Amino acid sequence: MEPIKWNDEKIEQHLKHLPPIRDRQSKQELFLKVQANINYKDNKGKRLPSWSLPALATACALIIFGVFAPDLIKNGVQMQNSKVAEKSDKMEEKSLDDSADKNQNSVGIMKAGPSVAYHAPYLDKDLKAMKKDWVTVGYLDDQAQLVIPVSFLTDQDYYVNKVNKELKAFNSSDVGLMNSPLEKAKITEEEETVIVDLPAGAIKEAEEPLLQALITMTFANEGQKAKVELRMDGEKGYEFPRFGTVSEWDLKVPGAPHFRYDAPSTDAFIVSLYATGVDTKSMPKEFEDALEMMDDEQERGLKPLLPKNTVLGVKVLNKDDVEITFPDSIKLSAEDTEDLMMIDAILLTAESYGFESVKFNNTKLDSIGPYKLNEEIEGVTGTNFYQ
Repeated sequence: MEPIKWNDEKIEQHLKHLPPIRDRQSKQELFLKVQANINYKDNKGKRLPSWSLPALATACALIIFGVFAPDLIKNGVQMQNSKVAEKSDKMEEKSLDDSADKNQNSVGIMKAGPSVAYHAPYLDKDLKAMKKDWVTVGYLDDQAQLVIPVSFLTDQDYYVNKVNKELKAFNSSDVGLMNSPLEKAKITEEEETVIVDLPAGAIKEAEEPLLQALITMTFANEGQKAKVELRMDGEKGYEFPRFGTVSEWDLKVPGAPHFRYDAPSTDAFIVSLYATGVDTKSMPKEFEDALEMMDDEQERGLKPLLPKNTVLGVKVLNKDDVEITFPDSIKLSAEDTEDLMMIDAILLTAESYGFESVKFNNTKLDSIGPYKLNEEIEGVTGTNFYQ
């Protein structure tokens, strides 16, 4: 190995790469030691004049300080920066750990947070026991993509009077919905025809495809009204931006599968697929076909209430009665709101296809909500009752 040839540049570079030196002695102590060492060497050899010693010692100290000071300062800064970085890393690590803990807590909070405000239907026998009547009014979701039917408990009165009363009294924003277009109308009736008189330009283009479904779901429940006559400023026929002039619609709620809709508030509703404003001809013709759709997510925020790939056993006893058998894979809980909503969605779907009673089998429960599951369930009335 060749010997290293030293020069000033290599010595300086070598000194810069020496490990950090941290001397706890003060500059004064270092100076005194250097001075003492010089005096010791002077005693062994040629003695220098006394007046030159302090100057020489000072010069040596300055030389040493000049050589080592930059690296000492640099290394000191690096050590300090290293400590700061280490501390920062530890703080960041702790912050990430805390963040992870908070995220885990957030999941728990979400699960155990504010409960969903679900507005279930009533049984007819319970309404009679309370000596109450009811009415349903159609509202729009906050994007004007769905009709959300909301039912109310009322006193006995003409149906149109009950609709007009609730249109004035109910604040739809309380449950995350938009106002009903019917709030702009003058609503009267003539026998089985309801008359909806709207000011010109009252119906927005986005509301137009949903208006027929909204009026139908408001006035055709339990067959209250068979037809709607549309007027504009007192004259027969309303001029729509897209449909043109329309004078009347027949009112009939078609059979359709039901799904869950979650409003921007904590309110959850059960909504018919018909509420999307689609043509009634596209609805499933049979109850069994509707049930098969109810485990699939739909457009416009409609969510399934049946678990994916659920196959329900369906036995139609006659035109009024049907039996539903749950597969063994479904485990219902009497305390689970979603399970109650699933039962309600099936009942409302069955009711929309004309069945008056439903018997559930293999539920492994005696009851859920107001329903005794070992008995036939009949008389489901209204939907999304708000109190």
